[in-house]
Amino acid sequence: MIIGRKGLPIQIGIQLYKSLVRPHLEYALLVWANISDKDLGKLEAAQTQCLRRILGAKTHSSSAAVEVITGILPVRFRKRELCCREYMRIITKENGHEIINLLASSTRVGLKFCPLEYIKIMSKELDRAISGSNLVKPEIAFFDNKLVTASDRFSVYGTESSTINTKSTNQNAKVLDVSQLIAECQGESVMIFTDGSV
Repeated sequence: MIIGRKGLPIQIGIQLYKSLVRPHLEYALLVWANISDKDLGKLEAAQTQCLRRILGAKTHSSSAAVEVITGILPVRFRKRELCCREYMRIITKENGHEIINLLASSTRVGLKFCPLEYIKIMSKELDRAISGSNLVKPEIAFFDNKLVTASDRFSVYGTESSTINTKSTNQNAKVLDVSQLIAECQGESVMIFTDGSV
């Protein structure tokens, strides 16, 4: 039984907040992301209250300090991050996909945004940063001129000397193989995970 802060380590409290509370605060955020500042303030107040309880901080502790100590992004920055992730997920779809067409044709009327237009506006900085880059679809990737598909997620082939063995039952061997792959790719390519749950 947890009474107040007794019996709950701070790191476990933070993990519980991230896995049990925050998903409810952010549910379908991309649809309602263009809420007013007043409503956004209510979400931030709810997050700060949760974090204060986790830390055992005083009621009037600075919300910015609480967020820094726990390492939790403020809701307004988290909202931007989720919009950028969704934008990356959309633009890596194949050409002609319906959502790509909707993103291209979405507009705003006055100050009213539709969700796709809002995602596009929030991701302008990201779009400028990646312009000219070659984006690889998540289903298909190349590593050392060898094709890697979604079905081969755990079977990535590098040079002849380094092959990740999917049949390896030893967990340590798999970790070493993945670490070796990361070391070989470092500085040569960038992988962006667009799954919102990651």
